[in-house]
Amino acid sequence: MKRLSRAVLPAAALAALATCADAPTAPGRADPGAQGGRWSTWVIPDGASLRPPPPPAEGSPEQLRELEEVLRAQAAPDTAAVRRWSGVPTRAWTHEAVDQLEFYWALLPDVRVASPARSARIMALLHVGMYDALVATWDAKFAYGRRAPHAADRRVRALDAASELPSYPSEHAVAAATAAEILAYAFPHEEGDRFRELAREAAESRIAAGMAYRSDVEAGMALGRAVAARVIARAETDGSGLPWTGSVPEGPHAWRPTPPRQVKVPFDPTAGTWTTWAMGEPGRFRPPPPPLPGSPAFQRDLDELRSLAAGGRTQRQADAARYWATDAPSARWELFVDEEVAAQRLSPLHAARAHALISVAMYDAFVACWEAKFHYALLRPITADPELETVFSTPPFASYPSGHSTISAAAAEVFAHLFPDRAKHYREKAHEASFSRVWGGVHYRFDVLAGEELGAKVGETVVARAKGDGAGRSR
Repeated sequence: MKRLSRAVLPAAALAALATCADAPTAPGRADPGAQGGRWSTWVIPDGASLRPPPPPAEGSPEQLRELEEVLRAQAAPDTAAVRRWSGVPTRAWTHEAVDQLEFYWALLPDVRVASPARSARIMALLHVGMYDALVATWDAKFAYGRRAPHAADRRVRALDAASELPSYPSEHAVAAATAAEILAYAFPHEEGDRFRELAREAAESRIAAGMAYRSDVEAGMALGRAVAARVIARAETDGSGLPWTGSVPEGPHAWRPTPPRQVKVPFDPTAGTWTTWAMGEPGRFRPPPPPLPGSPAFQRDLDELRSLAAGGRTQRQADAARYWATDAPSARWELFVDEEVAAQRLSPLHAARAHALISVAMYDAFVACWEAKFHYALLRPITADPELETVFSTPPFASYPSGHSTISAAAAEVFAHLFPDRAKHYREKAHEASFSRVWGGVHYRFDVLAGEELGAKVGETVVARAKGDGAGRSR
């Protein structure tokens, strides 16, 4: 599928950037300096493993030629591009990915790209890649200590918020190149060159901004592509491309295709076998069996859904059900992370870490949830009672446990660790996301309770990793 090329970022990304472009990056969590290059990584051995060769020495002919290029670029700078790419270098790429997922989700969704589990997989690949690439960037920055053009020569103006960071390699170039390659892989129906053109614009804008030399940009692009190649190599072997060799379950309590589309093959039936990032074996936290039709517990929860459908559903509950069903559930949480990054003014490396941890938690939670779904293969409420009126169509996969509940609880656990002053807020968000599935009529109460418990356990494994990654939690 080809889409019309877009010359600029989505409006949502531009709006987000506009709010922070003039803000300094003096963050709620200060830049870790040289220590950042020693934080634990996901796909590369460590921050020093991809260190580029030294940059041109200050005062050398090559450095002086690069300085002249900066001055020429500043004579007639593309201020729109400088502004577009100012601020935390990963932010615009998060928005770009979410924008892509919103488009594909609208295609019922396109299960090759934007089904719930695959959406979370894409965001984990993107954010793990950008985080690892920035850890490697911080290693190189402080190994070489190169002064940025605006710091090395008074003729150069800092058109972005001045930073004390060494400039080699450019963090914007690194993040852009990493993201462009991963997005080209993740969205094969898109024009991959468009992502790469955006990456080149982001990188080049740092020269005109007085923040980077040409060699900073080129080293950053090369480093980003190298990290992306490792992310993609892992993605190719994570099991997501394997064909399903199973069959639709049979039996009186088993899942069956649901109206209105009666999708015959449930979405992502192999997702419960995909390779996880932090949790280990997909079935590690498998919940106990659900109550079955005919049992008092099952009947109680089915009767609750009938009561909601018969007029017991409030307008607030209906609105919440639609809100959480509109987009891929993980995409909502990705934007919550972005809001915290801006509100708490995290440094680029802390921002990338937060996104990576929460994206990993949601992806691992989906794998754990799908493992349980396809183990138990419980029928949906609409199958137990074909007269049941739901707020929206029932998704085409088994009922127990709830995916929204599992991934939201996992995300909330990581939010609580990263942003303890906001823990109550995000746990309430997770509870709303969870129970929105009951209010919508597509899950039993026992589905969401099991999902919350499962997700919390997955989130705890990610928090445990975060506590030992070298970054700490202190502000």
